[in-house]
Amino acid sequence: MCGIFGVLNYKKGNPVDLDLLKQSTRLMTHRGPDDEGYYTDDKCGVGLGHRRLTIIDIETGKQPMSNVDQSHWIVFNGEIYNFQELKKYLASKGHKFLTKSDTEVLLAAYAEFGEEMTKKLNGIFAFAIWDKSKNKFFIARDHFGVKPLYYYFDSNVFVFSSEYKAIINYTKIERVINAEALFLCLNFRHTPAPLTLMQDIKKLYPGHSMSLMNGKLSISKYLDFNHILNSKKGGNYKEELKYNFELAVKRQMISDVPIGISLSGGIDSGAILATMTKIGGKVHAFTVGFEGNDSNKNEIKQAKVNAQFYGAEFNYELISENDYLDNMNKYIWHIEEPVGNESALAYYFVSRLANSKVKVLLNGQGADELFGGYQRYSGVYYSDRIRIPNSFLRATQNLVGSLRLKSQLDKIIELNEQSTLLSKISAICSILSPELRINLLNERMQSLNNSSIIQGEAKHVLEGIHGGQLVEKLLYFDMFTLLSENLLLSEDKMSMAASIEARVPFLDIELVNYVLGIPINQKIKYFNRKHILKKMCSDYFPKEMVYQKKRGFNNPMAIWINGILGKEINDLTHSRDSISQNYLNIKSVDKLVLQHKNGVSNNLRILFLIYSLEKWNNIFIKQ
Repeated sequence: MCGIFGVLNYKKGNPVDLDLLKQSTRLMTHRGPDDEGYYTDDKCGVGLGHRRLTIIDIETGKQPMSNVDQSHWIVFNGEIYNFQELKKYLASKGHKFLTKSDTEVLLAAYAEFGEEMTKKLNGIFAFAIWDKSKNKFFIARDHFGVKPLYYYFDSNVFVFSSEYKAIINYTKIERVINAEALFLCLNFRHTPAPLTLMQDIKKLYPGHSMSLMNGKLSISKYLDFNHILNSKKGGNYKEELKYNFELAVKRQMISDVPIGISLSGGIDSGAILATMTKIGGKVHAFTVGFEGNDSNKNEIKQAKVNAQFYGAEFNYELISENDYLDNMNKYIWHIEEPVGNESALAYYFVSRLANSKVKVLLNGQGADELFGGYQRYSGVYYSDRIRIPNSFLRATQNLVGSLRLKSQLDKIIELNEQSTLLSKISAICSILSPELRINLLNERMQSLNNSSIIQGEAKHVLEGIHGGQLVEKLLYFDMFTLLSENLLLSEDKMSMAASIEARVPFLDIELVNYVLGIPINQKIKYFNRKHILKKMCSDYFPKEMVYQKKRGFNNPMAIWINGILGKEINDLTHSRDSISQNYLNIKSVDKLVLQHKNGVSNNLRILFLIYSLEKWNNIFIKQ
């Protein structure tokens, strides 16, 4: 994995400030501690910077890299898993290769296919190609946004980077909060592309490319799954899935350095471990748990059982509340985009633990969105078939004591009140109820509180997707929102903070193409979520291990909020220049804290998000 940075002074063609280029690129040294490289063209006003974490072709894979006649230059962050097959094809077309790297294959693919090259790639990537012959930048981001790509574009200059702190450093732009992005972040727990919380900085959509030529920036989508969704009728789904899954893991084990696995106690990473062991022998496995939460200690226990089952070398660490709080500023500085994911920091601890033994970690991210793993999927699946009157649901709420169940019933009630697909998806995925949306936002933000802005995210993601049930639309929506903008973003930023490359076999594009075609009744069956995946995993583990209760990277944050963390939240939200004071209703924020403390409602998600936003405000805006 790497950090990429680039500049084009397209208006006047002024030479790029090399010292500033280096300074900005070096802010991402953690993404590539092994090497750095730079390229400038004073006549064109172009500058490229690269920080390298050496994974493939350690000796000759240095970047920025050019083709033989130096008409094309590239900076690339990621891995292309099918580069050997592509290289063989391109060589048959007369392309010559001087290195063993996938970077050089990208250059040849651009020369052969032009912008259509993205449709040939299986990998995780963000790259920029400077086509000197056309005075043109071509930039692309992988299918699901595993690798980040930010950019700034005004009337004089275009700047892009793997992390936007480098763009801020280079451009010296005014640090202003994007109010619409903040509103969407509060609703969805992430900031949807192309927005970021920083007013003048945007990010490229997953599965999209863009080109800049003659001062014109154009963005296009190269990813199209509509013809694949729910396309398979019959067949031996279990065996076909196993075949495609094992090929995906094998492709993603390509490396010239040691690799390991981020191992939980569940079946997703467990299946990857089983396949890694089958292909490559003994595996290094890493996991963390959190003090103060027995279920998380059990996560370590079950992960150890999984590791021992396949003879993996098991490494673990128990994280305390103080460990968590001591690393919060580092977490926010690295993640750059606050998300409502209180477990995001866990991946930093896993990667830090792994750093002394491996450079690459495979993990099970993406399986829940592909196979219907979250509890709400089965709720939506059956509520769409069996319409339960809201009067009955409200009566049931008065009888149950579980805050989690009360919250789930709230969502079903809200869902029943919606009449359109976009309003249903938005209601399911927003962590703010309509009532809380009104109470939480101050007058300054209320003008943004309308359905068109909230539903705009769903409209963009689902545009062109035809047919399918509500739950299938929800799975697809989550794949390009919750997964891309929250979970994968957190994973990339946190792993790279520890100079570790994170790979996601479940998001191998060929595997995804197969899984999306599997009918929904093979994914959710009799309230059994991930049905077909569990059938496959029964070949790897005993059934009692496969059908255990789902855990994941949780932590005792709900308890910590009532302690030291709660005091810090209060201090942050009540400071004069806080987001809570300037964009929210501080009385409503205080009420959320009090309700959570007294056990009236579980407000963990929104409180952690507000806490993260306030931390971000201190680090990125107030400075």
